[in-house]
Amino acid sequence: MNSYEALLSLCQKRHSTRAFSAQPVSEEQIEKIRTIALTSPYASGRKNWELIVITEKETIARMADAVRDQTAIIASQIRAGFAGDFLAYAGNFTVFTQAPAVFIPAFKNTLSLSLMFDRNKDIGNKEEIAKWEHDNYIKSISCVSMLVLLAAESLGLAGCYMTGPLIAEKTLGDIINVKPNRSIGALIPVGFKAGE
Repeated sequence: MNSYEALLSLCQKRHSTRAFSAQPVSEEQIEKIRTIALTSPYASGRKNWELIVITEKETIARMADAVRDQTAIIASQIRAGFAGDFLAYAGNFTVFTQAPAVFIPAFKNTLSLSLMFDRNKDIGNKEEIAKWEHDNYIKSISCVSMLVLLAAESLGLAGCYMTGPLIAEKTLGDIINVKPNRSIGALIPVGFKAGE
């Protein structure tokens, strides 16, 4: 099988998995996934991101509690008749609790072009440029995330790309000690599929 066929096969096998067995992910597997993630392209050729890996069940449980708390706050502010639908949907935001490892790509929000503007000039599109810069980092961290998922699949593991839990991003960042001026790109639960 040539490289293209191997990659195509890997991509076709990969599906989002939300049910995991209790079997732990080894340190060796974690490091192999991290090594692949480090090959990712990134905006401006920078590597101003990190890949945090949480394997402690207590920390994962605290993260899920933070997401549930934020979900409840939001549900209390939703118009009557919609709260139930939102809560049913948001129930998926904590499926990462079943995984033995949660990979969390976090990126630095670095504005560079925005800082080059002449402060004495009225720049009409300054906010647009700042949004463009921020979006570049979101797109870049998505490349990192995809490589985490493919690396996991190549090792016989499964994963799921989750942005729903970011409804509680600030509290999650506090729990896992995300560095200041960094944003969480996603939560990626990784483990062996349940029943395998």
